[in-house]
Amino acid sequence: MRSWLLKLLALLMVFGLVAAACGNDDDDGVATAPDDSAPAEPADDGDDEPAPAGDDEEPAPVPDDDGEEPATTPSDDGAGEEAPPEEEMMGACEATVSGTKVNYAVYSPNANMDPTASSGALVGGTQLVNVWDVMMTFDPESGLYSGQVAESLTPNGDFTEWTLKIPSGITYGNGDELIAQDVIEHMLRFLEGRGNGVTNRSAGSVGLVDFEATEIPDDNTIVFRLSRAWSTFPSLLSDEPGMIVNPRIIAQLLDEEAANATEETSAERLVRNRMAVSPDLVNAASVGPYEVAEVEPNVRTVLRARDSYWGGPVCIEEIEFTWPGSSKANWEAFQAGDFNAAFLRDPRVFAEAREAGTVLSSEFQNLGGLFLFNHGVRGADSMGADLRVRQAAHYAINRDIINERAFEGKLNTTNGVAAEGTLLWSPELQECADEEPAYDPDAAAALVEEVKADTGWDGSLFFVHADTDPGPEIAQAVEGMLEAAGFDVEVALGPVTTVLIPRVIVQADYEMAGWGFNADGATWVASLNDNLNSASGSNRMAFASPDMDAALEMMYGAATVEDQRAALAAVQCVWKDYLPAMIYSVTEEGLALADNIKGVQRSAATVFLFGNASIEN
Repeated sequence: MRSWLLKLLALLMVFGLVAAACGNDDDDGVATAPDDSAPAEPADDGDDEPAPAGDDEEPAPVPDDDGEEPATTPSDDGAGEEAPPEEEMMGACEATVSGTKVNYAVYSPNANMDPTASSGALVGGTQLVNVWDVMMTFDPESGLYSGQVAESLTPNGDFTEWTLKIPSGITYGNGDELIAQDVIEHMLRFLEGRGNGVTNRSAGSVGLVDFEATEIPDDNTIVFRLSRAWSTFPSLLSDEPGMIVNPRIIAQLLDEEAANATEETSAERLVRNRMAVSPDLVNAASVGPYEVAEVEPNVRTVLRARDSYWGGPVCIEEIEFTWPGSSKANWEAFQAGDFNAAFLRDPRVFAEAREAGTVLSSEFQNLGGLFLFNHGVRGADSMGADLRVRQAAHYAINRDIINERAFEGKLNTTNGVAAEGTLLWSPELQECADEEPAYDPDAAAALVEEVKADTGWDGSLFFVHADTDPGPEIAQAVEGMLEAAGFDVEVALGPVTTVLIPRVIVQADYEMAGWGFNADGATWVASLNDNLNSASGSNRMAFASPDMDAALEMMYGAATVEDQRAALAAVQCVWKDYLPAMIYSVTEEGLALADNIKGVQRSAATVFLFGNASIEN
């Protein structure tokens, strides 16, 4: 049976942007957070220095009405405390139930089963976590971290050191035991693979670990030492860096591919390519509740219950992940009974799902809808590097027009890095957000003409966007508004995994792109730093500002809600001066579930674990 470690009270981020934003309440099934969070109680490290005072990506609570007890919430007095140990799970079944199946409609099909080559809930997170498992999980409703594979993760007094404990006896599919050194070697793959086929954004956050100072006292213990205080460090181990791939198998594959490597295609890339299409390799290198039965990259993935899962019997025999084509198509297929789980990311669909009384597990993503600008990735000569062009785009684009044309007026539009109604929004943040250029077509046209006259630019702008509904409508609306201001826009539409991600992350072939940072309760610190820090290997825009770097630094040590709000307001006040991207919405995303599926939990972000789930009747 699974042994659950003590739940840590989530630090600053814990509750973050998951509050019941934009008018939705708990009865709607949206995960909400306490008004004031408390940090995890620091371990007694012998220092006399006091710990910081008490203060989202997205693991989320189990769906409403699933019969499970909610996690203990922080005390109302704001003092840090540990939740009592959760009772050892008795298991919903004694053995896998033959014939049980989850048909899961995804937002976008995954391209690879290697955690370094996938990133987040939208492009494979749920497929990956059910195969690899994860060190930590996070519940934004209660603000608690839990150990999944890990036994515990505890900080020192100033959050610069975290001690991870992992249990003995957990084995990979090939029989090797999972040990502490494996965690380190797995995390280093993210760091060392930057620019070499690693598309996961976690490289920027992994880089905050001081691996030279980090210690491994024994096979079950890691003492992580960080380059800065980081009160939300558990978030890293609830994401892909916490999905441990057996490094001995990776080393073997690298040896095998060394002879096939070229200047254009390294051995590391070849290994990732093999992981994408080789279920046997993935199953041998993983410890999760499911194994890969079938996989067609960018099309379909089928998982089957692992016979000897370390956590006990896996009740549901099979999960099949396919892509109907959009959130709307997912919802319609769910209603028709073709799917009993469907990922949703469209406010029009959420409104229908709530009206239908569907069981939902969802969360609001700040910076969920935005337009990136290329500031000169890898030295590219991009007009996005000119602040006046970015200002002109802000003046030209009307968020309300996007809302009406693409979302039937149901989108939660915003111009801020946190939307009003989410936990870390503040009047100070909004004051700075409102100093950004607002819709003014004449001002946009004047700036475009000024840049043309000064630089000889012809007004051209290459705009890349996903073709998933309502992507074409968003792109068409934006194209029309930009061209009315004098831009000459070329639009490239295509699937997320085969067009949008390659153009933005791999090729840096864009000047403006539809995107989302997805900063929620579990990931807001890492998400902002990874995407905006000038030294981050996951900075997709090549945006660089010492002012922004200093503002981002404030976020890491913030250990009270008040400090977090102040830190995020500082980020916003720098944002309005530099306009690295244009924010247009806070986005709700999550899972619609048939009411007979019980025990689903969230890992990080809207990534869902089925290891303890069951299907009634």
